[in-house]
Amino acid sequence: MHSRESALVLGPGGPVGTAWTAGLAHGLRGLGVDLAAADLVVGTSAGAIVGAALTSGRNLARFADPAGGSGGGPRPPQVEPRLMGEVFAVLGAGLPPEEARRRVGRMALGAADPEAERALVAARRRLVGTDTWSAGHRLLIPAVEAGSGEPVVWDRDSGVPLAVAVAASSAFPGAAPPVSVGQRHYIDGALRAGTNVDLAAGARTVVVVEPMARQAPGREAPVAEDAETWVSLFPDEASAAVLGTDPSDMSAWVPAFQAGQRQAAAAREQLAGAWAVGAERVRHGSAAC
Repeated sequence: MHSRESALVLGPGGPVGTAWTAGLAHGLRGLGVDLAAADLVVGTSAGAIVGAALTSGRNLARFADPAGGSGGGPRPPQVEPRLMGEVFAVLGAGLPPEEARRRVGRMALGAADPEAERALVAARRRLVGTDTWSAGHRLLIPAVEAGSGEPVVWDRDSGVPLAVAVAASSAFPGAAPPVSVGQRHYIDGALRAGTNVDLAAGARTVVVVEPMARQAPGREAPVAEDAETWVSLFPDEASAAVLGTDPSDMSAWVPAFQAGQRQAAAAREQLAGAWAVGAERVRHGSAAC
């Protein structure tokens, strides 16, 4: 990857994490910090939704209550707890990553549903606001091909409509159906490598936004090892209390967005200098802003 000045990495987090990340980015915009100013944006799953909206110039206030006051976000596909439990059992079995992806992919294909897939893509399109990738921003969206378990990384030159790429990257088996591109089906990009911070290799400044960081106690925040400066932003205690433990809880959408927005002022301090034109640098570190 060619060297870049700055990269923004937006991690997975289900619908609740989507709302929190959008609220954080919206709040930062209001404080004069535009995360879309990064030379590169990597968006995975929930991060793909917000990353696509950011780079498309979408007014993120639209994420505040996409249901128009009905008390939740966009209506999700029907969650299948049994399938989701089986997926997590495979992922926690200590298998080689490629084998785990293949097994999960086969399970996802068994739950393929063209009608649910169309609804998922339409819901993602409403949030993102367009099917067209921004010509002025470099956006990478990872996913996994369900049949082979092979990861893919899409960008504006891939020929995949933006909303389809976003839908595929956020199609976690048991929570959403696999998404078809041509004759193949694709599933959640987090199955590639979690937050996929490796795709930011070569950037001098890396900012990682991780809505699910507090749900993995004891695990270290991902770091772009070759970056001169990195900042990790994740829910503080107040936000974590709002997000809860179920990332698919649609009743938490509105309060999660508001929590992210409230956290923006502290995030701005955490980012001080990192998102300037490159003249200033923040110190190395990570924190719940």
